[in-house]
This record gives sequence, C-alpha cells and structure tokens, in this order.
Amino acid sequence: MGFHAAPLLTGLRPACLLSFQKSRFEDFEGLLASYLPCFQCKGISVFRLSEGSEFVLLLFYRAALLEKVMRQRAAQEILLEMGYREGESLADMLEYLRSRMQVRKSFPHEVGLFLGYPPADVRGFIEHRGQGFACAGYWKVYSNEKRARELFRLYSECSHAFCTSLERGEPFPELVQAV
Repeated sequence: MGFHAAPLLTGLRPACLLSFQKSRFEDFEGLLASYLPCFQCKGISVFRLSEGSEFVLLLFYRAALLEKVMRQRAAQEILLEMGYREGESLADMLEYLRSRMQVRKSFPHEVGLFLGYPPADVRGFIEHRGQGFACAGYWKVYSNEKRARELFRLYSECSHAFCTSLERGEPFPELVQAV
C-alpha cells in the first residue's frame, strides 16, 4: 500500500485504486478497519468499487481534492457524456461509477478522472482508444507531456521516499499527511 498509494497518502494525488486479494491476509476486514481511523483523521476516505469472494477493489480518496478535480469543466463534459448527472454529489458519482463497473465488467474510461488524471488525457484515451499517446507512465498521456512527465517523476520519488521511510521503521500513520 505504501508504494502504490504514496502520492495519495502524501497529498500529491486526490485518489488511488488498489486491488487486494483478501485470502493473502489473515483478517482483511480487520486490517482495513485498523487503518480507517488513521485515514479518516488525515482526510482519506475508502470506497469499495468492486468486490468478489477473493478480491476487493478499493478507491482511496481525499474528498475535497477529488471534488475539485471532478468539478473541472472538461471533467464534467466527459462525465455527462458517460451518463453522470450535472451537479450530482461525489457520493452519487462514486455509486454510478460502481454501477458502471458492474454492468461493463471492466473499467469505464472515466475512472481516470476519479484518479486525478488530466481530463484532456482521459478524453484522448477515449478518442484514440488507448493508441497514439505521447508517453505513458501512471496513465497514457495525450496532452501536456512535459507536465505529465514531471508528475510521474514526483510520484515515483514520493513512492520511493515513503517506502524508504517505512523500511527505516517510521510509523505508517506518521507518514500519512493531512491535506
């Protein structure tokens, strides 16, 4: 979790999506519950996007940051095209995303917006069907390659620093930032 979620945990990203194989943990629900006070105290929420008997897909997010991202005009245009309603709450958007995932049995393209990807890149991915991108890292980039590469570098450095701190014995809750 520290490696994949570090940019969220330190406030660089509004959200991250993590899949867990529940059987790899003695008590997955108990473990998750033990982290919730730390997350809630630092402004991080958890939403179950999908769950089966073996795997669970969780969206960890900072509501205020994600709300800001989702209210961008370009993001709203994409969401409206995908059937979201204008002015709906973040909670309603998350529920609709979950229902779209269940119906499609795959990731709807707008999931990138929920992960903080630039709307222009989400639009580019949709229009080009995942082909013809300028570069790829945490997502496929169709616009502002320079800015995306800088973010990719920041995210990678953040993940490395977070994991290094964990390896040195720093407590996880102290590494999670409130934003």
